[in-house]
Amino acid sequence: MKSRNWFFFILLLIQLVSSNQIRFDLHGTIDEYAENDLTSKYNKLANDSLLWGPYRSALYFGIRPRIPRSLLSGLMWFSADNYQSIGKIRHFYEQNDDMSKANWIEYDPRIGGRQIIKDNENHVDITIDFVKSHDGLSWGVKIDSKFHEGYKDKKIAFVWYSGLEGEKRSELDSDEKERTGFLKLENTKNNLGYEGDIKFVGISEELGAFELTINDGPDTNKHPKGNPDLNSELDPRKTHHYSLTVPDDNVWQARDIFMTMLQESIKELIERFGAVEKIPPENLFILRDLQNFEGNLHFIEKIYQGDCEFDIIYDNALTPQSQKINSKNLATKINDALKAFEEKFQLNFKINAPFDSLPKYTEFAKELLSGLLGGLSYVYGDHLVDRETIFDDDSFESYQLNGAFEGPHELFTLVPSRPFFPRGFYWDEGFHLMPLLQYDSDLVLDIIKSWFNLIDEDGWIAREQIIGRESRSRVPKEFQVQSPQIVNPPTLTLVLTYLLENVSKYSKYGNLNDPVNVDEQISVGNFVLNNPEVLTNYTREVYPKLKSHLNMFRRTQKGYVEEFDRGSNQEAYRWRGRTETHCLASGIDDYPRASPADVAELNVDLLSWIGIMTRSISLMAEILNKKEDVEEFKQIENDIIENINKLHWSEDEKTFCDVSVNEDDENIFVCHKGYVSLFPFLTKLISVDDNEKLQSIIEIISNPEELWSDYGVRSLSKQDPNYRTGENYWKSPIWININYLILDSIKYYYNEGKETMSNELAKVFAETYQQLRINIVKNVFDQWESTGFVWEQYNDEDGKAQKAKNFLGWTSTVLTMMTMPENID
Repeated sequence: MKSRNWFFFILLLIQLVSSNQIRFDLHGTIDEYAENDLTSKYNKLANDSLLWGPYRSALYFGIRPRIPRSLLSGLMWFSADNYQSIGKIRHFYEQNDDMSKANWIEYDPRIGGRQIIKDNENHVDITIDFVKSHDGLSWGVKIDSKFHEGYKDKKIAFVWYSGLEGEKRSELDSDEKERTGFLKLENTKNNLGYEGDIKFVGISEELGAFELTINDGPDTNKHPKGNPDLNSELDPRKTHHYSLTVPDDNVWQARDIFMTMLQESIKELIERFGAVEKIPPENLFILRDLQNFEGNLHFIEKIYQGDCEFDIIYDNALTPQSQKINSKNLATKINDALKAFEEKFQLNFKINAPFDSLPKYTEFAKELLSGLLGGLSYVYGDHLVDRETIFDDDSFESYQLNGAFEGPHELFTLVPSRPFFPRGFYWDEGFHLMPLLQYDSDLVLDIIKSWFNLIDEDGWIAREQIIGRESRSRVPKEFQVQSPQIVNPPTLTLVLTYLLENVSKYSKYGNLNDPVNVDEQISVGNFVLNNPEVLTNYTREVYPKLKSHLNMFRRTQKGYVEEFDRGSNQEAYRWRGRTETHCLASGIDDYPRASPADVAELNVDLLSWIGIMTRSISLMAEILNKKEDVEEFKQIENDIIENINKLHWSEDEKTFCDVSVNEDDENIFVCHKGYVSLFPFLTKLISVDDNEKLQSIIEIISNPEELWSDYGVRSLSKQDPNYRTGENYWKSPIWININYLILDSIKYYYNEGKETMSNELAKVFAETYQQLRINIVKNVFDQWESTGFVWEQYNDEDGKAQKAKNFLGWTSTVLTMMTMPENID
């Protein structure tokens, strides 16, 4: 213990030095650290404010820091009233769990907030409050459960676990090896259970010194007595602890580990008492410390009867005394956090008519934002990539990819759906960030940076980020391997372009070389928008990668032009990796394409994406004063626009279409009116004065016999022979992300082109915009109110919610729609 104490002290001192709280001068004295560099100070404050969070978003509640291997914690619970409920222990957020709600309702990752879980099967509502200290280094959690009417005497078991990964072996003495970090129970070990607080002490190189305390809650809590004639080690009135050592990258399996250890205990009890029925569930399901281990993973189990609450407090040694969280001030800090969220929401989101007068819509908007942010995740580990399999141009069969591990990588990302898609998706992420642009542009840039760090030497990013063993556990094996020949719509370049277009021309802080009171000047969240040089510097840094990224798209997805007499303009593309029935790379999986599939195919949506990507990178080149690049990109963009009109516009169908060839290798249009045919409009690559095309497009959108419905714009025309056939994933349902782009494009073309529009056309644009916005927002709200969730897609015939629930990914663009103007005329 003596060597550990010295190590603990030295590491704490190093922690103080590295945190800029103290420093040594050249003579070895300790001075106060005075930091006047605004950007450096901001970076530390911003990083600390996002250090901790419920970043294990695939769980109902799991906390970790943004550190590759560190302290991982999570919550589990199950009913202790019967012998069957243990088989449905809650841990991972599952699509089919019987919940009427499970979402963050007021939450900001820099502040904390509240999650509500309404567990119908266990007849209990659980409120989870999570708050952080002002310095971001410490946190507190309150678990408050209330049973439904008629179930007030029900029994419930909670299991909290914490595991420290990333420990290294360190030579402290010649005859002793110890780990550089540890997590130890501070209470005197007692296999019969504990009363009062359970406390752990820990230390790691990244976190420094810390304490973790789990209390038993207020005196109003009740514990079941169970069968008092059983062994005292089975007392449900006490808190029970179990520990063991697990290798790195295995703490995520805490549920399976818990169940295995519990089964071992149950087996021994049955052998002793003869039958399960002789042991009440509240006794039987106590995790006993049979092996007397002490390792890096710890389980703490509590069993309550009726309504209850308890707290978990993580206290970093560096958090100032005035900011420390404890059970006495936790309720106050929770209220302060909820108030801060409310103020920040009101400041950044002005809900417009007709939704501004209805309080329920404000509650809905807060939950959209909170649920989106509640999906913020940090993942670390390797992923599977197949760089050997080459897709044969003449074959459109599904390939069996055989991946090799690459990495490790880390990613800070939002996820489409915590219960169904708890991982990063490249084309989804741009839509995820759109509602956050005004709310927390700094967070947006942080996420963009994390994604663009994944661009490899060939310019490729995997379309699905299945990083680490925990992520792979939620994905079927046939979908785990990624191929660098397959791309995904590059929506993140649009978001970075938005930031570049909206940063202030001048910093409100004046000359950054002037001495300033940094703490008063910095506003974490909108620093980027007020300090253009920060974004410019990042753009300069990432620009070569993004050029490589664009070139990868143009190289790997290049279509055949001269081979089929399509002219000399080479800007034409087709999605690689598609099969006869699916084009997963496009993001709109089963949308109808040319049948039979042919190497001659050209895809108008891909050409549009590459066009808008080129425009975005051209803007970056302008900002960086790279004149030759600007000229090159402008030419590419012009060529793309030329081919959009020349190759993909059908005069007969009056719409944009994919292109293929017939049996005689003659060029033909493959026209399926719907989302694909709208892409030149959605990416704003049609000239604002091209009224012929604009009129045709708005008529398709607003025609109930084509794309219009009372609940939003459907994905495929009712007149198409593929409408509502087969899988029907993108063959009729309403998708909110595309509807957002439609609304935004209608507004853009009306504002930019109304001077050249006829009065009749301008009127159609204005009326379509107004009614479409109302239809979408109202239906998503109605379904949220009815089901407790927002969803992946909506039925075009009755508006009913479909597919993945709690789809707070791009469905949260409804929040942006609510802030858009009621009218555009």
